[in-house]
Amino acid sequence: MSFAVKREAICDNSISMENVLDDLDRAVLATLVGDARISWKELASDVGVSSPTIRDRVRRLEDRGVIQGFSAEISPAALGYSLEAVVRFRPLPGKRHLLEQRIQETERIVQCDKVTGEDGFVARILLRHIGELDPLLETFGRMATTNTSIVKSSPVRMRPPPF
Repeated sequence: MSFAVKREAICDNSISMENVLDDLDRAVLATLVGDARISWKELASDVGVSSPTIRDRVRRLEDRGVIQGFSAEISPAALGYSLEAVVRFRPLPGKRHLLEQRIQETERIVQCDKVTGEDGFVARILLRHIGELDPLLETFGRMATTNTSIVKSSPVRMRPPPF
């Protein structure tokens, strides 16, 4: 993309200057997505710059909110969670706030989105076995109706946005 195109896009408010990534930013992000534990020295070598440059660049990406943190990916199966369910919650009248609070307090819910449409929330729940599903869902019975699907596989897990 030429500078003129970037400038034009910035002027029409479709993107802001602080969210424009250059080739070095993209290379740093791609490498960190592949291995967030890589050393500064290895990262610098991989993208072809010095270690101080890499440290500064990563800090700037963090300051801009592009990099929001570094974390470990933990296998639910290794912890005994052999099933995952997707549950759509439709709040009962006047119960949306209570439902949202209960969802936040439920440790087995590992991800939840507030959505538009008939359902208010879509959540992912971890289960050790299918017998845990009904008792867990019953705790939401006074706040919402539910619709549940068991995950067979995940061809696309959460992945970073294109950069």
